[in-house]
Amino acid sequence: MGSIDFFAGCGGSGQGVDRAGFTPVLAANHWERAVQSHAANFPGTDHFTGDIHEADPGRFPYAEFFWASPACPKWSNARGVKRNFDRQSSLLDDLPPAEAAQWGPLPTEEEERSRALMWDVPRYLAAMRRRDSARPVLAGVVENVVECRKWAWWDAWIAAIHAEGYRTRLIAFNSMHASAPSTPRPPQSRDRLYLAYWHESLRRDPDWDRWLRPSAWCPTCEEWVAAMQVWKRPGQDMGRYGVRNQYVYRCPAASCRHQIVEPAVAPAAVAIDWTVPGQRIGDRDEPLAPKTMARIEAGLRKYTRPITLEARGHTFERRPGVRTWPADAPLTTLHTTES
Repeated sequence: MGSIDFFAGCGGSGQGVDRAGFTPVLAANHWERAVQSHAANFPGTDHFTGDIHEADPGRFPYAEFFWASPACPKWSNARGVKRNFDRQSSLLDDLPPAEAAQWGPLPTEEEERSRALMWDVPRYLAAMRRRDSARPVLAGVVENVVECRKWAWWDAWIAAIHAEGYRTRLIAFNSMHASAPSTPRPPQSRDRLYLAYWHESLRRDPDWDRWLRPSAWCPTCEEWVAAMQVWKRPGQDMGRYGVRNQYVYRCPAASCRHQIVEPAVAPAAVAIDWTVPGQRIGDRDEPLAPKTMARIEAGLRKYTRPITLEARGHTFERRPGVRTWPADAPLTTLHTTES
């Protein structure tokens, strides 16, 4: 089965869909650099460079699975103050502020265009239905920032997808909690909104518990559990993960009173190629900006610190002396073998 990717970036979503068993058929974006990046990673996939909203969706190829990551417009918060949550999907997110700033703010007409991009999802679904009503797109996902839920046309947009014969599931999920047999765990914390949809002709719903209940260690039950997503405010359906945000994960067991648990995650270190030599800060031709240096110093103070350790371990420890703790935390028990 094939997949099509609207507003494609470097190919992260395409890689995930590919590992799930779908063959990338087409990737489209109006930004030439994004298309070039995707083509480098998926040379066997067809690519479209241009304004997707201005294109005739009926001229795009059919695919059983449809992934779309529309660039986010300026949404209005409760105070009526507009904020630009995402200027170019996710490609600019990781650029240094100075480099990202060179792209400048979106002009008014671009803001309006980005709003329209959300409608390109039901437009494509409708175009494939008109082409062959017996061969609809079977399923798909729309990915965006969580603020997208505030869109004034959200309900109408969902209704347009329902009108094409699809069932939907709104999902708030942090990428670091994703875990699948065919893909490695993402070593990045990224809160996102996902709107999953599947055609009613499939005659069954996905097993969401299989994918949306990450594995977490419950210290009270002393076992790994399939954690439950629990919203702090009843009725809320979108937000960010964390005890200071909108939802947390809890143990499903009543015996521990559904204790808050932390799902397993992968560290950033697994995504770093440690064989690539770095450049020392003092060896740079141009010094870093003062704010950047201040950020580095703050990080060193927070994460690089002296440690204490059990130099000999304890009698029954198979690997003596491997446990360490930061020196600014209380000392652990000192064993007689250390005296």
